[in-house]
Amino acid sequence: MASAQASRRDWRTILTLGYSILGMLYFLIQSLVMGGLWLTTLFSEGMGSAQNISFGLLLWSSLLSGFLLLPLLLLSLYQLRGKPLPRWLDPKDTAVGKWVMGLILVWPLFVFLGWWVAERPAVSAFLLGPINLLAVGLPVLWIFNAARRKLNGGVPLRQWRIFGFSLTMVPTIVIVVELLAVSFIALMIGVLLIYGISLDSRLEEALTDLANQIEGAGEDLELIFQLLRPYISQPTVIVWALVIFGGVVPIVEELLKPIALWGLVVSDISPQEGFVAGLLCGAGFALMENILYLSMAVTSQDWLLITVGRAGTAAMHMLGSGLMGWGLAKAWRDGQWGFSVVTTLSAFLLHGLWNTLALMVGIVPLFLVGLEPTLWQTILFTSPLITLFIVSIVVLFGINRYLFKKFKPEAEIIL
Repeated sequence: MASAQASRRDWRTILTLGYSILGMLYFLIQSLVMGGLWLTTLFSEGMGSAQNISFGLLLWSSLLSGFLLLPLLLLSLYQLRGKPLPRWLDPKDTAVGKWVMGLILVWPLFVFLGWWVAERPAVSAFLLGPINLLAVGLPVLWIFNAARRKLNGGVPLRQWRIFGFSLTMVPTIVIVVELLAVSFIALMIGVLLIYGISLDSRLEEALTDLANQIEGAGEDLELIFQLLRPYISQPTVIVWALVIFGGVVPIVEELLKPIALWGLVVSDISPQEGFVAGLLCGAGFALMENILYLSMAVTSQDWLLITVGRAGTAAMHMLGSGLMGWGLAKAWRDGQWGFSVVTTLSAFLLHGLWNTLALMVGIVPLFLVGLEPTLWQTILFTSPLITLFIVSIVVLFGINRYLFKKFKPEAEIIL
């Protein structure tokens, strides 16, 4: 009896309780601040609608983050008090899973509604925030439930703990590390540029002239692009862009996304639990990243393309982290570190390929059709990404089927 009570009062549960309370308070304060700024811009004549919409989107993202920490708080309290978990908080509940799977049917409705609202700034200030959450949240929820279907993900509190940490803390950590990495690369480029100027003074004159022309162009994006085109089309520039977005960023994100998994290093977790835990890491990170990306949409067409495209990014993030979790579980339990190396490299390659294709989608149309490609041209250019998204979904289902068949007895354990 004493050992059972000690187990319920595990220090990790107490730490989770404290983390959830502090996190909810933080997001509550952030929501109040964003709400105050939103109201200020709403009733201020000198503020533009873009600022008002931006503050509204940040307000809703803060509310969502705080709300998603509520299950952590409730599960911690239930466990500390020794009470059974409510059915709706158990990720293994099949009835809830079926209900969630059916939600994807209404996703196109929210995408259409968001596209319609994004064209109307007066309405966007009030409605675009909650629509954004549903437009990016439903695909993440559906992909996660489809990929973890019938698998044993382990203790519910642990699953919510991993998701909560990946949603709230990991994006900030990733942004800081990526900024440091990019700053270091920018410093190296700056040193090389200074060295080049010291050898050829004409380079300094050319850069000064370019800066003056860009300043004189004002907000004329077409003119600015034409000024920069000779420089950004240089092979060296393209190579550096690929190094950063196709190499540095994927490696940083894939290494940092599964941070929450390292708290399980002493646990004897199964491959199924590792894969599901990895999916949770990717889901939390993808949800927050997608919300932030969507808040930068300028036009309704931008909003539509980002919304649909980020659904594919969510699948990529979950597949990458799922592979990492599967590999780490095999390494920790069975000592198969070679398998972990393979899954880690696979996650790097998948993410690197996705970012490279996304970069090409953004650059190639500029040289072929200018700044304003049509919708059909955009779909044509994004077809490689669409193909990779389909492949990612197929691989997720394939891993799910393999793990369920190979470790079926573990999947049937009721925790």
